[in-house]
Amino acid sequence: MTTSARLVFALVLSVCGCGLAGCSAPKDGEALRAFLNEPRRMVSPTEYRVMPPDMLKITSHNISELNDANNVLGQKVRPDGKINLPLLGEIMAANKTPKEIEEEIKEAARKYYQEVDATVQVISYDSQWIYVFGQVSHPGPMPYNGTNTLLDTLARAIPNDLAWKEHITLVRGSHPQFGGCAIDKNGNRIETTSATEVKTGPAGVKVVVAKTAQPVAEDSQPHKLVFNLMDMVQKGDLDENVLLLPNDVIYVEPTTLAKIGLAMQQLLLPISPAAQAVGAPGAAATPYSSLK
Repeated sequence: MTTSARLVFALVLSVCGCGLAGCSAPKDGEALRAFLNEPRRMVSPTEYRVMPPDMLKITSHNISELNDANNVLGQKVRPDGKINLPLLGEIMAANKTPKEIEEEIKEAARKYYQEVDATVQVISYDSQWIYVFGQVSHPGPMPYNGTNTLLDTLARAIPNDLAWKEHITLVRGSHPQFGGCAIDKNGNRIETTSATEVKTGPAGVKVVVAKTAQPVAEDSQPHKLVFNLMDMVQKGDLDENVLLLPNDVIYVEPTTLAKIGLAMQQLLLPISPAAQAVGAPGAAATPYSSLK
């Protein structure tokens, strides 16, 4: 047996072993509870919080400035988290629910009107995402709107013929989810969400100093769970059709045979350019001969 044949044979055995182990692994009940909400609800239990650059539509029966032509197309939340409304000026919208933004608008309008009201709608979800990777036709980020479920996200991503549909992995990351994290000398993560603060130094001079990093909470751990898409599709078993949260990652890995095929493709990849080069002169001779 040649060296290449031994390598391929060892690769086949290792991939098959991993696939069989994955098929026989029991589902972790504790892990499943991390994704479920009790009692089960018909609507999302998580209120959507507006972030830049979401687009808002703001209307009011009593505040005429909020019903002009400029507001029909919507108000985009600026990078600083604010929106600028006629007469009312700047309103902080970031990290607030539409209901909380309504209250902010009504509070600002009471300076000019006796009766105030406001309705805030999110008309474009552009700030928060769910990520789908692996063997799907449409990988990449998908907008999070507060009602995304595992099944409707996979229906949009469309697992392809190589996908292991009985083994869909959902990963919910731990805090922090933006900007990475710092590591102390013992290898533990430390909180760095507020990096600086302003203090008054000698002679009343204000200086910017680094804040003391705090350890991340012990219960802030990532969760990972495997789902069977075919049970949902073929049996209508939607017990595991969990509601997703921002930054959830769905990974659709290939089947055991697909892994072998992809591995073989990688092994043969260095040979492909050489084979194409050998065939190139013959292909190039055809148009030349046709000129004679």
